[in-house]
Amino acid sequence: MIDHESVVLPAPPYAGCGSAMILRDRLAIDRTRLANERTLLAWMRTALMTLVSGITLIKLFEGVIAMELLGGILVPLSLFMAAWGALRYRQTRLSIANTLGDADSA
Repeated sequence: MIDHESVVLPAPPYAGCGSAMILRDRLAIDRTRLANERTLLAWMRTALMTLVSGITLIKLFEGVIAMELLGGILVPLSLFMAAWGALRYRQTRLSIANTLGDADSA
C-alpha cells in the first residue's frame, strides 16, 4: 500500500508552497489548473462556433437584411468572446499563482 504522505512529486509547479503539502493538495492544484484550461477551451469553442454561425448567416442569406444584420452582430461578438475568455484565463491563472506564491507559473 502506498503511503500518500511520503510520495514525492516534481517540485517546480509547487515551488512556492513549501514541503507541508501532501499529495491531495498537489492534485487539487493540478485539477484547478486543468479546470482553468478547460474553461478557456470552452470559451474558444463558443467563440469559434459564434463566428462560423455569423459568417454562415451572412453568406447563406444574402439579400435578407435581418439575417445579414444578425450575422454582422455575431462576428464581432465572437471576437469579444475569445478576448474575454483569454482575459479570464489569464486572470485566473495569475490568481492561482498568487495564492500558491509561485511566480514561475504566472
